[in-house]
Amino acid sequence: MGGFLAVCTTDFIQGTLMLVALLAIPIVAYCMIGGGNLSSVLSGTGVDPVSFTNLMQENGAPIKAVSIISSLAWGLGYFGMPHILVRFMAIKDEKELKKSKVVGISWVFLSLLFACIIGVVGRAYLAPVILGTEGQVSSESVFIEMIKKMFISDFRIPFIAGIFLCAILAAIMSTADSQLLVTASAVAEDLYKGIFKKDADELSVLKLSRITVVIVAFLAIVIAWNPDSSIMALVSDAWAGFGAAFGPLVLMSLFWKRTNLPGALAGIISGAAVVILWDYIPLVSGATLADATGLYSLVPGFFISLILIVITSLATPEPGANIIEEFEDVARSSK
Repeated sequence: MGGFLAVCTTDFIQGTLMLVALLAIPIVAYCMIGGGNLSSVLSGTGVDPVSFTNLMQENGAPIKAVSIISSLAWGLGYFGMPHILVRFMAIKDEKELKKSKVVGISWVFLSLLFACIIGVVGRAYLAPVILGTEGQVSSESVFIEMIKKMFISDFRIPFIAGIFLCAILAAIMSTADSQLLVTASAVAEDLYKGIFKKDADELSVLKLSRITVVIVAFLAIVIAWNPDSSIMALVSDAWAGFGAAFGPLVLMSLFWKRTNLPGALAGIISGAAVVILWDYIPLVSGATLADATGLYSLVPGFFISLILIVITSLATPEPGANIIEEFEDVARSSK
C-alpha cells in the first residue's frame, strides 16, 4: 500500500536484522564449541578442515570443473535482478552512486561469507546431529536449528530466539516485497500505461498495480504450497531466469551503444527460454540438460542471450539518434 518508499524503509530494517543475525549466530556458536577447537569438533562429524584434499572434494569425489564454473556463475545473476537494480535507478543524486556501490558490495560480501561460516560452524555446533541425514530435518534448516539449540536449549531465552528467527522472515519479505513492487510497476506502468493505454490516469494505474500484486502473491502461494519443494532449488531457478533474461541486456545497454530494441527482445526471450529448456525439459534420455551436464542453467542462458543481443542488434537498424546521444552524454559524464 505504501509503494516504493515503504519497501525501502522496511527493507532497511529487515536488512539490518538479517545482518545482525548472520554475524551474531555463528560467532556465538563458535565461542560455545570452544573457539579454537573447531577442527577437532569438525573432524568428529566426518569433516577434516585441515586436509586440502578434503576441501577439494564433493560427496567424496574430486570437485569437477563444471561444479566450479556453476558456482562462480551465480555472480552473473546480480546483473539481471530488477528488485536490486531498481534501488540504484531510484537514487536521488548520481554522486551517491559511489557510496551505494560500497554499501552494496560490502553487504553482499558479509552476508555470503557468514552464510558459508554458518554452514561450517553449524555442523560442528549441532554435532553429533548431521542435518539432512535419515530422520533429521533438511540441511537448509541449519540456521533455524542453531537458533533453537542456542536460545531454547542452551541459554533458555526464547524471546531472543524469536527475534533471530524473524531474520529469516526478513530475508523472505525483503525480496518478496521488492519483486512484487517491480512486477506491479512493470505491468501497470510499462505495459498498461506505456504501451496499451498511454492516456491512462494515475488512479487506474494504481488499481491495476495493486491487482497485480494480489495475483502474483497468490501464484507464489500456490508454488510454495508444495511441502517437498526446496528453497534452494526455487531460488536457483529464479536467479538463473532473471540473470539470463535481463543480465546481458543490462550490461550491453550500459557499455554498447549499438544495442537496440530487437536485440534487447532477442536477449530477453532467448535467455529465459534457455533456462526453461535447460532445467525443465527432458531432452537427454529422459533427463534434463541440467541433470545430464551438471552445469548451472545461468551459464548457457547468459551467454546465448549475450550472443543473440549482439547478432540481432547488428542485423537490424541501429538505435535512433536521441538514444545514441543520451548514451554518449552519460558516457561523457561518467568520465
